[in-house]
Amino acid sequence: MKKYFVLSVFVCLSLILSGCCTGRKVGEYDKAEMLIREGKAECILLRDGKILHIEKGRGVSPLLTMSKKYPEVMFGGEIVDKVIGRAAAAIAINGKVKHVHGLVVSEDAVEFLKAHDISCSWTVKVPKILNRTRTGLCPLEKSVEGISDPVKAQKALEEKIRQLMKRK
Repeated sequence: MKKYFVLSVFVCLSLILSGCCTGRKVGEYDKAEMLIREGKAECILLRDGKILHIEKGRGVSPLLTMSKKYPEVMFGGEIVDKVIGRAAAAIAINGKVKHVHGLVVSEDAVEFLKAHDISCSWTVKVPKILNRTRTGLCPLEKSVEGISDPVKAQKALEEKIRQLMKRK
């Protein structure tokens, strides 16, 4: 009896994690998520359910690069990203995407996206995006904390990135 219970829980979790029961789109979204999990991408831009652009890099740089290189495709497009915090959400909002999916999404990012009428889905939702050593808030998240205007948030983010790059 216990064996069947464990098996049924496993099957249910597999269906939920695959997107079958979450109501989110499957197909290219699943392929995009798999590319990210395999380390072949960090950020993927889709349009009409088809993968158009793939970017690699650290932090928000892939999404920022995409917003600068493909603004016309971002408009009304969909983003699948490794981590979506408020900083990444600001870029997505300014790019006027229609949907964002993150493997990890912060509660703050979800609220920010919803406030700007952008739908959002995720694999895991966390309270905050932490720094790489997990000792505090991510410095890029800190740079946009409390900024409700996405244009101002992106400017603050880009300034923080410039400061961090000077230190290297």
